[in-house]
Amino acid sequence: MGAMIKPPLFLMLILVAMGALYGASFWVMVKVDEQSAWSRFDALDNSGAHGRAAAHGHQALALWAKHREKDHEYYAYSLRVAEAHRLGNHPQKAIALYTDILNSFFMETTSFGHQMLLKNRLAMLHLTHGEPVVAGTLLAELVDAAGDDAARLLSYEAGLGGQDQDLSPRPPKDKANSLYLDYVNEAIGGFVDAFPPIVSTNPISGDTPERLFAAEQLTTLGGYYGRIPQGEYASAGLLATAYQTRLELLGADHDDTVHTGLILAPIYEKIDRAKNAETIYLEIFHAQERVKGSNNPELSLYIRLLTDIYQRQGRMTEAEALNIHMRTIFRDAFGARRYAVNKNRDRRSDMNRPVSADFPLPPSYTPENLVFANVKGIEVSKSPDIEEMMIRSLTVSGEGDDVTMASLLRELLQSCQTNKERLSLRSGYRSYATQKALYDRLGHWGKIAKAGTSEHQLGLAVDIDVNGRFMRSTDRSYKCFKEQAWQYGFILTYPRGNTYLEAEDSFEPWHWRFVGPQTALLYREIGPVGYPQEFLAALPCYEERALSGLYISA
Repeated sequence: MGAMIKPPLFLMLILVAMGALYGASFWVMVKVDEQSAWSRFDALDNSGAHGRAAAHGHQALALWAKHREKDHEYYAYSLRVAEAHRLGNHPQKAIALYTDILNSFFMETTSFGHQMLLKNRLAMLHLTHGEPVVAGTLLAELVDAAGDDAARLLSYEAGLGGQDQDLSPRPPKDKANSLYLDYVNEAIGGFVDAFPPIVSTNPISGDTPERLFAAEQLTTLGGYYGRIPQGEYASAGLLATAYQTRLELLGADHDDTVHTGLILAPIYEKIDRAKNAETIYLEIFHAQERVKGSNNPELSLYIRLLTDIYQRQGRMTEAEALNIHMRTIFRDAFGARRYAVNKNRDRRSDMNRPVSADFPLPPSYTPENLVFANVKGIEVSKSPDIEEMMIRSLTVSGEGDDVTMASLLRELLQSCQTNKERLSLRSGYRSYATQKALYDRLGHWGKIAKAGTSEHQLGLAVDIDVNGRFMRSTDRSYKCFKEQAWQYGFILTYPRGNTYLEAEDSFEPWHWRFVGPQTALLYREIGPVGYPQEFLAALPCYEERALSGLYISA
C-alpha cells in the first residue's frame, strides 16, 4: 500500500482548502454584492483602517450607482466614503466625491454650516494637492458666509436705544461665523507657499468666465487676509494673481482691475514693497485718467495715494508736483470761488467739529434736527423706528433748503449701489447713554469708541451695510465711496492706521462722517492723509490758507 496521509495533516489540508474557498467567495461577494462591500467598509473604517476601508466603500457606491438611482441614502454613504478617502490619504478620490456631493440635491437637505464644513474640507484637499486657485475660490465663500465677523468686528443686536433697549451681555448672533473664519485662517500658510507676492506666471487657467470668477473670489479672500495678523503675504500673493488676471483679460482701464489694484497696493506697502505699490498706483492713476479725463476731480483719490507713497519714500519734490497738479484740477473743476466761505458763520458749528478722546462731547449733548432715515428715503438695515436709525437733517449752507445731510446720503447710496451690492444704513445717531452701554458690553474688543468720543453722538456719522453686513474694503461700493463720497460731503474718519480706537487695527471702511461738501473738498485737496480729526480741529487754519492761496504741507 502506498503511504497514507495522516489524519491530522489531512484535516489541516481540508481546513486550508475551506479557508481559501471562503476567502475567494468573500472576495467575490465584496466585489459583486453591495451589502457585503458596505459591511467590509464599515468594519475597516470603524477599526481606523481608513485607506483599506475606502476601497470597499468606493466599490459599494459603484454597485449602487450601477443598479439604482442615487438617492439621499447614497449621498449619506458617500460622505463617509469621502471622509475615509481623506483620512486614508487618497486626495483625488476624496475631491471627486466631495465635489459630487456638493453639487447634488443632497445639499438642499443639510444645514448651511455643514455645507461650509464640506467646502472647507474640499478646499484644504485642493490646497494640499497643489490646486490653490480652486481652494481659494471655495474659501472665499466662507469669508462671505462669515458676514460681519469677516470685518473683524463683533456684531451687536439691533435693539440699542429707544424704550425697549436690552443691554444685557449676549454672544454674537451666529457663533458659526467665527468658525468659518477659523477654517479660512488655518489655510494661510498654504497660500503663502502657493502664491508668491510678485506674480511671474499666472496659475489661473480655464476659459475667460472661469478665470474672471476665480479672480473675483481670490480678491475677496486676499482682501480678508490683508486685514488679519500674519495674513499679509498670503494676501499679496492672492491679490497679485487676481490683479494680473484682470489686467490680462479686462485691461488696466476696467473698474474691476482698478478695484483689485486698490486693495493690493496697500498690502505691498505693509510688506515693505513700496516700489511695487507705486507701480500699481501709477497704473491705476493713468488708467483713471484715460477713463475719467485728465481734469476729473475724482482723480484726487489716486493722486493722494501716489503723493502719500512718495512722501513715505522721502521723494518730496515728486509729491509736491502731484499736489500742485491736484490743486489745478480742483481749480479747473470748481473755479476761483471754490473756497468762498461765509465769514459770519459760527466756526464752532458742530457739523465740522472733531470728535475723539482729545475732543470729547459732553453727556448732555443732543443734536437738533434728528429724523428717521427711512422717512427721507434711505434704506435701513434695522427696525426703522429705533434710535440708531436716526440721522441729522442738517441743511448745507449756500446749497438751498432742500440740500441736507439726509438728501446727500440718499444720493450717495444710490450712486454707489449696484445689482450685486445693496447698500443700507446700519447705524446713525447714538446717544451718550447708548454709546456708554455699548462700550460697557463690547469695549473689550477695542473697536467701540468710549461714550463722548463717538461721532455717532453728533448724528452726523453713518455705518453702511453691504448686503446686510458691514461694508468691507473689498466691496466695489467702498471704492465708489472713496472716489465720490467727498462730493456729497462725507469723509472716512477711521482710515487705515488711525489711532482713535483702542484696537490694534481700528480701520473702519463702513464708517463715514458728514462734514459738508466744502470741508470734504478741502480735506481731499490739502488735508493731512489719515488724520481727519486733527484736520477738523485745525479747520479754520486750513480754510484761511486755502482762501489766501497758501497751503499746509502734508
